[in-house]
Amino acid sequence: MMADYEFRETSSRNIEQDGEQVRVVNFRGTDGTSVPNEKLNVDGSFTMPLMEYFQAGVDGELPDKIRDYVVNRLQAE
Repeated sequence: MMADYEFRETSSRNIEQDGEQVRVVNFRGTDGTSVPNEKLNVDGSFTMPLMEYFQAGVDGELPDKIRDYVVNRLQAE
């Protein structure tokens, strides 16, 4: 379902949560196969540990982390 979506960070910021610094990641997922005027975008945000965020950025894995978050949220429990 989400295979054709491209995810990217739109913004982020540090916050303190339970005494720890974490990163709030805002994102957008866009369906690359949509026809003009018929798009379904996925927008949202989530927190992740600060060091994990920076390591994902260095490794070029942030879009994958965002995709994993979205897929996990969409799966029925």
